[in-house]
Amino acid sequence: MEKKAIVAGETLIVTCPVAGYPIESIVWERDNRQLPINRKQKVFPNGTLIIENVERNSDQATYTCVAKNAEGYTARGTLEVQVMVVPILLPFEFGEEPADTNRTLPGVANFATFRDQVCLAQKQAQTELTELDKHRNIWTGLVQVVVLLVAGSWTDRAGALKPCILVPIAAQSLSLLYTMLCAVYMREIPLEASLLVADLMVAVCGGVPLLIAGIYSYLALATEPKDRTFRFACAAVSMVFFPVVANFFSGFLFKALGFIKLCLVCLVFCAASLLYGLFVLEEPKAQSGEDSATVECEKRPTEGGLRSLFDYRLVYDSVKVILRRRDFNKRSLLWLTLLAFFINFGALSDAGVAANLAISQFHWVTSFGIWRSYDLATTMLGTLLAMGVLSKRFGVSDAMVCVFSICFSMAAKPFMAYAVTHVVPNLYYVATSIDVFEGSKTIATKSLASKLVSENEIAKMLTLLGIVESLQGTVYPSLYSVVFLASQETVIGAVFWLSEGFLLLAFALYIVLYLLSRRSASEEAAAATGTAPTGPATQSSAKQGIDNPAVDITAL
Repeated sequence: MEKKAIVAGETLIVTCPVAGYPIESIVWERDNRQLPINRKQKVFPNGTLIIENVERNSDQATYTCVAKNAEGYTARGTLEVQVMVVPILLPFEFGEEPADTNRTLPGVANFATFRDQVCLAQKQAQTELTELDKHRNIWTGLVQVVVLLVAGSWTDRAGALKPCILVPIAAQSLSLLYTMLCAVYMREIPLEASLLVADLMVAVCGGVPLLIAGIYSYLALATEPKDRTFRFACAAVSMVFFPVVANFFSGFLFKALGFIKLCLVCLVFCAASLLYGLFVLEEPKAQSGEDSATVECEKRPTEGGLRSLFDYRLVYDSVKVILRRRDFNKRSLLWLTLLAFFINFGALSDAGVAANLAISQFHWVTSFGIWRSYDLATTMLGTLLAMGVLSKRFGVSDAMVCVFSICFSMAAKPFMAYAVTHVVPNLYYVATSIDVFEGSKTIATKSLASKLVSENEIAKMLTLLGIVESLQGTVYPSLYSVVFLASQETVIGAVFWLSEGFLLLAFALYIVLYLLSRRSASEEAAAATGTAPTGPATQSSAKQGIDNPAVDITAL
């Protein structure tokens, strides 16, 4: 078949020139994929192919017609489709800088064609990164799970929380140095090696989940139970404050400094954090005298230094926290809390795809950093409002804070789906303004879990939450990547509707968690009222590890 030329915006109609009898089937293929692959394409049994509203970037390609008879013999013919763009005369402009379509570059004959090629390359790069994310998140997540299983119990045995905070920061510093090396030798080092090795460096040392678990464990031991939820919120806001500023200026700094110098700036901040942790930060002390004694009893000799990290019993010690029997149905509450925490990340995992869509659909560069800063700032303010007013001022339970936050998240997702489908960038800001309480769910869940265990189990419990956070990295990013790749040509906002489904499931789980928590608290209050402090109920609680006065999750 001869080359077919068509003007962009028109409808392509072509029939496969097949002869012979009997013909069982006639199909059309493109890149070894049978058509149709999107809504614009239609294939009829007589071999006619119709493509509506032809576009240069998506429809210009080589198409193959395949005819097959009843005995299984096939015949193939190829058709090259060339899409021509109608010339457009733009209005004259006399500003300081001409419009993109009027620009000229040395060695580029047609800037518009060059721009189209760059846009196509950007789309292809996004697809390649999404494909790579499906695999690297699984490996890094599994490595983090193994590290976190050991780290939580080792921390409780050794009575040292600082390593959980400082080791991930040191690993991030090494990862930055390796990333800079890959940037210098980007033509020699494959993309897979650049991303996977850098991520594994951080994952082997626990990564962000271990860092966050260490920080919250530190605060849990250094803070009275009644103030724990609010302190967790303050810590979360503090961790978000600097990224708000950094993201706002990230696009401008990238243009002014370049990638390598920008990595050097990040390296300076990592070094400052390490120095502060080594020479200023002190190990926390338990607030409760009884729990402090229990913690001391739990500590075991750690001869051999780092060799104790490879003791397989550390894994059992961490898992035992959710396996041991507890009074007032606390074990079931812990399991339900872990499940709700895992499902919650299913709703949060659309963030990476949302960022890629903002860059590709809206062509944001510096604007992306501004929107990201706005997102973090509103989340920070919403978290402070939810924890300071709902939790601390009005005493709303942690589970109900999560329900409150999910309601706003469910209202925001349709706006993001509409924004990327119809290319309306301002709706991203609208969705962010609605979903201001997004950060409250994670904080309230960690606070709830810390109140269900004794102080000598807090590090293990928060480490288990970190394990859940790492496990979700092996599931949800790959799931969202698969959904995005399958729907980018048809329903580009499908990832946000998937997130909406996880939000509905999380909403139901937190409602159940709230009801069970109230019943557990009522039973515990009734037992405390009807039994003396030295009675059987109190002794049973002590045996089961419920010696934390903060187990009453409805009181703050």
